[in-house]
Amino acid sequence: MDDIAREMGMSKKTLYQCVKDKGELVEAVMTYVRDFIGGAVNVFHDEKVNAIEQHLVHRNAFQEKFVHHNPTLSFDLRKYYPVIYHEMNEWKRKTVYDAHRANLQQGIKEGFYREDIDPDIIARLMVAHSIFTFDPTNEIFEPNSMNDQATIHQVYKYHFIGICTEEGLKECKRLFGHENENKNR
Repeated sequence: MDDIAREMGMSKKTLYQCVKDKGELVEAVMTYVRDFIGGAVNVFHDEKVNAIEQHLVHRNAFQEKFVHHNPTLSFDLRKYYPVIYHEMNEWKRKTVYDAHRANLQQGIKEGFYREDIDPDIIARLMVAHSIFTFDPTNEIFEPNSMNDQATIHQVYKYHFIGICTEEGLKECKRLFGHENENKNR
């Protein structure tokens, strides 16, 4: 709390006028993160935007917010606030699953995603990917991989090649094509 007060340019006493203790502060931060993630995945329920473009909107929202993401958040939550960590992961599981399942169903209807994929299974894989792969405690990627455009580009490429029809791949190229050109230079 001393460090937080100092970083915010206020006394610890003033900080304690806003929150009663560190636990309440952590809960407030997690509420903020949950609200942000909830807002960012809501695009997957917006049928006015095609299923592939939803991923672009979603990715841009995350890039904007998580440029300065501190990967130690997961470590600290797991170690010092295991109940909050568990609740957050359970919430993310349900929210990410629902969002990706809606996106997959829409993409199949639009003809961008293959009809032979199972939205339930692929949505579960996306949950596992979002929770496990980018959790720095699992040491799959370096802690700042979430901000690495080359890594994110490869993750999207892997995902879309697996689920898209020819029409969907054309839409990917239209939406993400300029990024591919920049990566090949």
